[in-house]
Amino acid sequence: MSAVLTTPSAARSALLRKLYAEHAVLIAVVALHFSLALALAWAFPEKYHQNLGLGGYLGSLAMGLVFALCGYTIYVMLFKRPARLVHYLYQNLRAYLSVERLLFALPVLALIPLFATSFTVVKAAVPMFQPFAWDARLAAADAWLHFGRQPWEWLQPVFGHPVMTAIVNYNYHLWFFIMLSCVYWLAFNMERRTLRMQFLLSFVVSWIVLGNVVALMFSSVGPCFYGFVVPGADPFAAQLAALREADQSIPVLALQVQDMLWNDFNTHAGTNALSIAAMPSMHVGTAVLLALLGWRLNRAAGIALTVFAMLVMIGSVHLAWHYALDGYAGGLGAWIIWHACGRIVQRSAP
Repeated sequence: MSAVLTTPSAARSALLRKLYAEHAVLIAVVALHFSLALALAWAFPEKYHQNLGLGGYLGSLAMGLVFALCGYTIYVMLFKRPARLVHYLYQNLRAYLSVERLLFALPVLALIPLFATSFTVVKAAVPMFQPFAWDARLAAADAWLHFGRQPWEWLQPVFGHPVMTAIVNYNYHLWFFIMLSCVYWLAFNMERRTLRMQFLLSFVVSWIVLGNVVALMFSSVGPCFYGFVVPGADPFAAQLAALREADQSIPVLALQVQDMLWNDFNTHAGTNALSIAAMPSMHVGTAVLLALLGWRLNRAAGIALTVFAMLVMIGSVHLAWHYALDGYAGGLGAWIIWHACGRIVQRSAP
């Protein structure tokens, strides 16, 4: 009997069962969410015909892997400083990427791009089922919470200078690189299995609960598009004028992205047309998850990622992407989900 269990076929079967057990909750969550996306795509084929293709799936997978490799390369250049960088990377990655580790990473490599595809589809349903209706209330609540002024007005004396605007702008767009680098680094990380699964599950659940459900409940476009959806005076017109003035000195990429998103939304062009939702801020929510992960790794990572999350929060307001309430809700929601998923992972550990 023991001889049978040690055959290559039996060993592979045992490994696959172990991998499934370890990723069962994550697989179930992504599968349910993707089923919802398929149902929406079936119900509204004219809206989703471009958004469930294999090309987008493979593109997301490749982008994540490239970002993870770039992140590792930057780490080696900053902290290891080998004399022969390419040789060092080749030797270390060859030793690191064993067959067992590649199989271990496979469920995440398959699931995360699939989830990215389904999230985009479900997010597109927000204005279909709940037209943008919360901007005026969110703006009024922001002013009430911040002593009668919009939060961007408090930030303007410090961050209104073109150099400071450029710093928060670059940091804000660095979010995508750092997020995907961490996700795919954890995909291969066999040394911190419980922490790995806590982050990955928190990551997926936060995008579903906050990025889909809460976004549907509080459907809004954010300060940058306020004037397009709310009649009357625009309390953010002066903010956008100041950003465009700063753009004359140092390019503010956020403005170009905002123009592209609104144009694509109005013309129903591609996946960019599906990308407008202010409440809550998933930039802030995900940055908070990264900070929580950092503190579990070591003190330096915790401090660095907390500063990063704070700058993301500031950038979300200063660059007119979000109301401050969007960031507060995103950060608090991510914190709650992090601890809830930690308990789930502990209880479901094989």
